[in-house]
Amino acid sequence: MPDVPPPATAAASVDYESARSLLAGGGISFVAQRTVTSAAQAVETAGELGYPLVLKALGRLHKSDGGGVALAIADDEQLARTYEDFATRLAAPRCSLERMAPLTDGLELLIGARWDPRFGPVVLAGSGGVYAEVLGDTTVALAPVTEAQAQTMLDELRCAPLLRGARGRSPLDVAAAAAALAALSRVAAGHPELSELEINPLLVLPAGALALDARAVFDRHT
Repeated sequence: MPDVPPPATAAASVDYESARSLLAGGGISFVAQRTVTSAAQAVETAGELGYPLVLKALGRLHKSDGGGVALAIADDEQLARTYEDFATRLAAPRCSLERMAPLTDGLELLIGARWDPRFGPVVLAGSGGVYAEVLGDTTVALAPVTEAQAQTMLDELRCAPLLRGARGRSPLDVAAAAAALAALSRVAAGHPELSELEINPLLVLPAGALALDARAVFDRHT
């Protein structure tokens, strides 16, 4: 099995909204989201989504770096204040306003794909969230994979017992996570111009799995 290749050096990141659209079109479920460009628009849009909400500063590779993600925003005043902070402190040109997912009910995974010059698209799964790179709990396979193959990949992770309901935890919807992984692998295999494709985190719940963030990078030399 090939190692996961490093990111391409000559590549162009796709904006967050386009990456979400690409993956949603492939059959992956995302939390409800709107892109906003002012504090006033954020407050107006909040009524469509309902509190609590998440605000993400766009235009950054890792949105959580430098405090670019605010969770559990409870009301209009807090939302407006947070938007103005992002605009001032991070010079964010726009923000993503998203419905708050039930984080405590599930487990965060990372699923993604990289393009290997010898083998083509390589799909990976691992422990997700802000510590994904630190934990290094990943498994890889050649893309595309079936849902059965995707489930085998998940079973090989060190965090697999948490998916199955270790230490009194409720068992999570591994089948939904496997379906999302297989869907991402199909998108990657169908787009050879991609050098990277990633969802981090994919929140696996007792019923279903939700993508909470997305990233895509296209190789300029393709």
